[in-house]
Amino acid sequence: MYDSRENTRRAKILVVDDNKEAVEALSCLLEMEGFAVIAAHNGVDALRQLKNDGISVILLDLWMPVMNGSEFLRQKAQTQTIANIPVIVLSANPPWDRPDGTRAVLQKPVYPQGLLDAIERCLR
Repeated sequence: MYDSRENTRRAKILVVDDNKEAVEALSCLLEMEGFAVIAAHNGVDALRQLKNDGISVILLDLWMPVMNGSEFLRQKAQTQTIANIPVIVLSANPPWDRPDGTRAVLQKPVYPQGLLDAIERCLR
């Protein structure tokens, strides 16, 4: 478990997933660990949310309506102000290769400790 809670209490995590139950479960876990959570339900909504300052890590589903995760990654990479925000992909059907612009790929259902460890690595 990520022990440096002083740093995580200030970290904002953007959860991007069209599945409402997945967003709620992730939000509950992350908030219990001291993170602030912002939700987006597709890539367009996520890009809009990234206009808020202070997003530390993005948790991204790849298969969503309106704008999928791959297109979101492409547009994020082209936007200088947000290009360096770390992304962790969460997918029931993860790609064989880690998509460009991501730090980790975790298969759903996500194990809480594995997710927290991946977030810790992104925050270093």
